[in-house]
Amino acid sequence: MKQLTTNIFLLFFLLCFGCNKSEIIRPPQADESNLVATQALTDTTMRAMEGIYKLSSGTDVLGKQFVCKVSRFRVSFFSDKEGIFIILKYGLKVSDSSIQFSGFWRYTEKSEQGKIQFSISKANGATDLLKGIVKNLAVTGVDAGNDMKLQYDRAFSAAAINKNFMIIAHHGVQTTVDPPYAENSLLGVLHDEDYGVNGLEFDIRMTKDNVPICIHDPAISTRLTVKGPISGSWDQYTFKTVSDFITLIDGQKVPTLQEALNAFIDSTKLTYFWMDIKGNNDVFKYLEPIIRNAYQRAAAQKRNVIIFAGLPSDEVISELHEQPSYADLPTLCEQSVDRAIENKSKFYGPRFSQGLLLNDVAKAHSNGIKVISWTLNDKDLIRNYIQNGQFDGFITDYPAYVVYDIYTLF
Repeated sequence: MKQLTTNIFLLFFLLCFGCNKSEIIRPPQADESNLVATQALTDTTMRAMEGIYKLSSGTDVLGKQFVCKVSRFRVSFFSDKEGIFIILKYGLKVSDSSIQFSGFWRYTEKSEQGKIQFSISKANGATDLLKGIVKNLAVTGVDAGNDMKLQYDRAFSAAAINKNFMIIAHHGVQTTVDPPYAENSLLGVLHDEDYGVNGLEFDIRMTKDNVPICIHDPAISTRLTVKGPISGSWDQYTFKTVSDFITLIDGQKVPTLQEALNAFIDSTKLTYFWMDIKGNNDVFKYLEPIIRNAYQRAAAQKRNVIIFAGLPSDEVISELHEQPSYADLPTLCEQSVDRAIENKSKFYGPRFSQGLLLNDVAKAHSNGIKVISWTLNDKDLIRNYIQNGQFDGFITDYPAYVVYDIYTLF
């Protein structure tokens, strides 16, 4: 127990104080030659193939067992080996009734990645999949000349499905190890779902003219942005100035909260959006109309979303109380379960270094409050917290570990 406590606090120190600038490493440009002249298939059709797959023949360089999940536009596999994941675009090849896939694989904690192609032939169950039948489904693939065959093994258990576990991207995915996109960015909103998450955590600050923007650090820095002509805190400048003179390290612009929410609602099937409120006077006054409009936008599209404001400090809680009309909108209190109850929060968000907090989690649940631990990146700690904890979700930079464990441990 003493060693576990020491390890937890070491991880906490590294996460909080070891934040270095990462190089952006975009996914490789896939070889989509096999997708030429294919017909689009809906994610509803493809969702039937979700489940557990086992390597039945070929190379095990990418793993021996996989969890398959389907996002809005991609099929993804999450491996038992070092958090390897595979993200694939797909289409129906009418000429031979096969389903073709093209995309890439990558390690979770390394930048090593590569191109890959898969297919499901008619004989291996492509036609059956279109009818929702997956019993004999097999996916064959080629990675750098190495063949592999993944055989559908079983559906997800009811226990895993019923957990409805919240897997929330920590202002993006892999933000501590050469991420594919800048953190808190629109490309992150559009693509993070493919990496296994069902929610986003974005940091919110205000500009001089009271525009909520998505950025983590309190001041303009080369950790997050390209060196430019302005410096200092974000609230020194209007949004136009920020937009005109600041570029994120991968060439994107700093998005407004409204832009991020529009993309979240219009272009993904993500459910949760956690706004980590970094302060600023009257922040909830300017957030409220944006959040209410976002809920209306989602309702018009029959999208079930939950957009909640994080309350990390007494100062932010005081700002919330200055805007009483915000009270019916969901919040997450980070300070304690009692403060979450006191402030009528829908969520409680303890730091992972506090441990399993079984009594606090039980108390939260008895008051109708869900609990999300943050930020879990160590694969062994993730497994421990899933097996021995009662949390409803995690924030993580490494969702592949969480996805694999949630669907294979239950």
